[in-house]
Amino acid sequence: MAEGTFDRALFQRWLRTQRLGHVLFTRDEVESTNDLAWDLAQQGADEGACVIADTQTRGRGRAGRSWHTAPSKGLALSVLLHPGCDRGALTTAPLVAGLALARGLEALGFHARLKWPNDLLAGERKLSGILAESRRNAEGTDIVVLGVGVNVAQTADDFPPELRAQATSLALEGRAVPREGVAAAFLNALEPLWDEHQEGDHDEVLDAWRKQATFWGRSVRVNTGAAVLEGVARDLDPSGGLVVETDSGRTTVFAGDLEVSWGEESR
Repeated sequence: MAEGTFDRALFQRWLRTQRLGHVLFTRDEVESTNDLAWDLAQQGADEGACVIADTQTRGRGRAGRSWHTAPSKGLALSVLLHPGCDRGALTTAPLVAGLALARGLEALGFHARLKWPNDLLAGERKLSGILAESRRNAEGTDIVVLGVGVNVAQTADDFPPELRAQATSLALEGRAVPREGVAAAFLNALEPLWDEHQEGDHDEVLDAWRKQATFWGRSVRVNTGAAVLEGVARDLDPSGGLVVETDSGRTTVFAGDLEVSWGEESR
């Protein structure tokens, strides 16, 4: 596989971590950065190893959906993490990644909205998606790969026609920043959050996610695949599930597609 165009030297100038991102694999084209990260994990790669590709031919999002990456314009990054013995950390890993990306973008001067469970929005358009996958290796060690796709420098024409009304990029939102800066800012924010998360008490990280999110009290619609739930978003439960208040009472959703009514807040 050929080396990509990602500028390692520029990335290192932005990076402030102790371990995340210091082992870096860059490629011009891969099927999936997550898949390559899994291959590296099987070869014994250490925690913090990252894969970044100029483009993905089979990039995927949650629930097996595809993720479109315009060559050298979007950030496609996967980072290898070890959650230790706390398997409860696996369910909240996507929220940790989303919060880290939101904080990283804030450090670059851009405010994005968190959307449960794994998206970031600019206004009402999708800016980023996150895919957290976990597996147990032959030695019985849990491994997490966090895959992050961020639309960085795309113009409207870089998106497929069916996505142009729903997707946006930092460039389209008026923020010119290189992929290298976005990658480093994400890892800079992720490292302390992940360390805090691994201490076993997830409450502080989840509370920070709650405070960062802005859709509380708004009408939502959640498609779980098995049913469609409508109500008002109220809270996160201790495992990261979304608490929705419906006409029949409060219920917790652990996976699904969320639609938020960004109009007037409900009571």
